[in-house]
Amino acid sequence: MRRPSAGGRTSKPSAGGRTSKHSAGGRTSKPSAGWRASKHSAGGRASKHGAGWRPCEPVARAALRLYPPAWRQRYGDEVLALIDDSGGGWAAALGLAAQAPPMWVWPPRHLHDPDARMRASIATVLAAWSFLTGLALVFVQFTQQQGFAPPAHPVVAWSYAAFDAALGASVLVIIAGSLPLWLVLLRRARRERRRRDLAFLLLPVVVPTAYLVAAFATVRLVHHPEASGPWWFIGFTIAGFAAAAVAAAGPIVTLRRLRPGGWTVRLAVRAAGVAAVTVAAAGLASGLAAAGLCRWAPAFPGYHATAALACYLIAVAVAAMTATVSAARGARAAFAR
Repeated sequence: MRRPSAGGRTSKPSAGGRTSKHSAGGRTSKPSAGWRASKHSAGGRASKHGAGWRPCEPVARAALRLYPPAWRQRYGDEVLALIDDSGGGWAAALGLAAQAPPMWVWPPRHLHDPDARMRASIATVLAAWSFLTGLALVFVQFTQQQGFAPPAHPVVAWSYAAFDAALGASVLVIIAGSLPLWLVLLRRARRERRRRDLAFLLLPVVVPTAYLVAAFATVRLVHHPEASGPWWFIGFTIAGFAAAAVAAAGPIVTLRRLRPGGWTVRLAVRAAGVAAVTVAAAGLASGLAAAGLCRWAPAFPGYHATAALACYLIAVAVAAMTATVSAARGARAAFAR
């Protein structure tokens, strides 16, 4: 049965059997083929490319990805609308991207839950610390275990000593600071019968143990594997980084799933800050030692290999900067409680 519209005339049913809406004047609206209902801007103009489409949206979205997730969630739509209204393009996107680094270093406090910020810092520092520790072990294999120490240049030996002290302190701090939180999560996973989270929490123990057992078994079974060329070393190096990534991923996933809080999280984030500083110091010492060997040790495999040294230093710098910046943000959230 047809219903009269506001203007007194009846509307004709559409092809799908539904009655179309009428305007204030009582005329029947005709949807255009292939067009979706679009949102209107402040000036009343409609976009024919669908809801939310903007001419510079791909470029602006790429710039927005440089910002912290909490900042994007709060201001992302407003920034896109502002760029669209102003008619900006590449210039506006580049200006937006240039403002991203300060948002990581000095994020607005009102955008973050302190506990969530601390958990994110713990996860980031753990990932960066695992990568830096892997680089440190590779450095030891190439330098200290090979006995490269130019006697005429004691700076290399001093760098070795500083590297050993800083790396050892970093390992002790991160174990002591994260152990209470790990035990709390382990008890909670067992109490709530979360088998998946329990498996994730056991990865930092199971995976390194399995890697070390496999390495010792290979050395026992294959006598002098270094005589077979560099492939054994390359294979175990790749496997070591993979094992470190898996071992770190377990607690990171559990932190996101269980979302713990309390004094154990605050202790862990403060320990993560100390561990980030000490492992960054170890990376700096290893960089000084590697630079000295490249310059003064002709028997060193990387002698005068500036490209390899540059890649190593860049990797150490990026990982150390990521760890220290994230640790500083977590420590700020911890002391603000």
